[in-house]
Amino acid sequence: MPWIPLPPADLPSLPNHLQLSQTFPDLLLYQDPYSHRLYAMHNRNPLNLAEALMDGVVVHLGEHPVLAIADAHFALATGDCLELPAMALPVVPTRRWQQQMEIYLPSH
Repeated sequence: MPWIPLPPADLPSLPNHLQLSQTFPDLLLYQDPYSHRLYAMHNRNPLNLAEALMDGVVVHLGEHPVLAIADAHFALATGDCLELPAMALPVVPTRRWQQQMEIYLPSH
């Protein structure tokens, strides 16, 4: 069963706020205040392999939310780095299913 429900404690309490998952501590969650879409990504900066994504800031480039870390911007929907196409942030698919937010983790 790769789709796993997120408990309410894992959902970001404030829109536009990065939050570590309590259930999956290596995941960082973000809910976009405009679309209300939930994004999930692994909390590891691909540029230096540090667990420092919480230090990033989410900004919008047009309609697209991106995570700004140091001199790099990562698209939350795809994980692609806008400055360095060879780098990508590992993202985790999310969905709303029967009034529940779920993440896709095939290894579980």
